[in-house]
Amino acid sequence: MLKIKTLPDEFLKTETDLIVVSLFKDVIPLKGDAGYIDWFLNGQISNLIKKKKVFGNFKETVLLSSLNKLPTEKILLVGFGKAANLNSPKLLYIFSSIIDIVQKMRVKNFGISVCIKGVSDSEYNRIARDMVEGILKGFSKIQLSESDWTVKIAEEDKRRFLMLNRLMRHSVETFKERHQIVLEE
Repeated sequence: MLKIKTLPDEFLKTETDLIVVSLFKDVIPLKGDAGYIDWFLNGQISNLIKKKKVFGNFKETVLLSSLNKLPTEKILLVGFGKAANLNSPKLLYIFSSIIDIVQKMRVKNFGISVCIKGVSDSEYNRIARDMVEGILKGFSKIQLSESDWTVKIAEEDKRRFLMLNRLMRHSVETFKERHQIVLEE
């Protein structure tokens, strides 16, 4: 069974086994969740970028320990490439790929966020829709009856939280017909 929980909280306060964070090749200094995590980890991500060990290239992944500074054990940085090049096919692909990565890691409880702040509502809606559809597409390849999964999606902005919930209900209804899925709000 797949449980998807939408939370009206700060993403970095979400208790999970793993949080998935987007990293953009052309967003330096780091902003959003990646910037906050970098701050919590005393510049660990910035140092990896400076040493040319991490780039934010499309589908690049880096696993970090939270060093007990966040309510999660592990942090998965996922490269999204250049922010200016984000389009629906790329977003659907990357979010679907994240499910493959998480499955290989054997993590059943993880958190993820819409990842973009400072965009218009219509752009947020498009990105959130692509994220949800990509996640559901990734889970469509998994036998959900064999184990329980929990995905937590946090959105602290109240207006956008309501938008996200409407979008989730619509997307989950079509997916639910073929798979075991529960949406918790």
